[in-house]
Amino acid sequence: MMEASLPTSEHEEVTTRVASGAPTPAAENGARAGRGALPNLVVIGAQKCGTSGLHYYLSLHPQVWMSRPKELNFFLEERNWSRGVGWYRRHFDPDASVRGESSPNYTAYPHHVGVAERMADVVPEAKLIYLVRDPLERIAAHWVHNYAKRREKGTLSETLTHPNTTYVVRSQYHMQLQPFLHRYPREQVLVLDQDDLRRRRAETLRQVFEFAGADPDFTHPHFESERHQTSRKTRATRLGARLERASRTRGGRVLPKNFWLALDERIPFRRPIARPEVGAALDPEVLRVLREDAERLRELTGREFDDWAIWTA
Repeated sequence: MMEASLPTSEHEEVTTRVASGAPTPAAENGARAGRGALPNLVVIGAQKCGTSGLHYYLSLHPQVWMSRPKELNFFLEERNWSRGVGWYRRHFDPDASVRGESSPNYTAYPHHVGVAERMADVVPEAKLIYLVRDPLERIAAHWVHNYAKRREKGTLSETLTHPNTTYVVRSQYHMQLQPFLHRYPREQVLVLDQDDLRRRRAETLRQVFEFAGADPDFTHPHFESERHQTSRKTRATRLGARLERASRTRGGRVLPKNFWLALDERIPFRRPIARPEVGAALDPEVLRVLREDAERLRELTGREFDDWAIWTA
């Protein structure tokens, strides 16, 4: 059994000759040439299904190098694709057996298109991990996340079904997987239920490490910690939001952090967010689409997901 340790080598830039159709490499930015590497593991989503927790647990393994920041969003044309493969390579340690990143936006079709094609061109041998959860619970967690940041102001039903939002499509897991399964062999794609990571973490991480090509017997004390629980989310009041903005200004940063913490403790500037009733807010047709997609996921994975609320909504 391997001892717990953390990788310590620095990310370094590397130039590379890009294959036809790939973007032009980024400049070296002062880093040594000949370093850097492409990832061989990509967590492709889904958003609010435990990708941050999995990224963290993977980073604890001494044979695994997970990117910093977590979400590189390289294969999104609207984000970092134009930075070039050289930019992408510099986020990974070539000495690590497993090199990975986690970008849930890779599975937000049709809001982001061409992701699987670009990925297959650049990292065709990579292993892909896709986390899922009850589609309605994923939507609820997604909405709570945005509501906590004061991004959503309309009714729940209007917000969830607005054409500019991705709440529903991100929960169509089978549909999101199709572009990747058309370009990657099925054995290179691992689908996990978030509940596996919560309730059977040791067994699930062993499966993940083995799939990725790292020692499956590795353990770490931090595997016991739960990360990013949606139930703890709160929303700032209007006054609280103003104070948060003030604390980030040049004048606000003059005051010690303890001042803002003490102020927040004395006056309740944040309120708990009630869990939204997603099933009641969605039209029957939308629920039917989600249910049919979940049925196809059952067939693809051979798993029942019988505790999901989508079956009875």
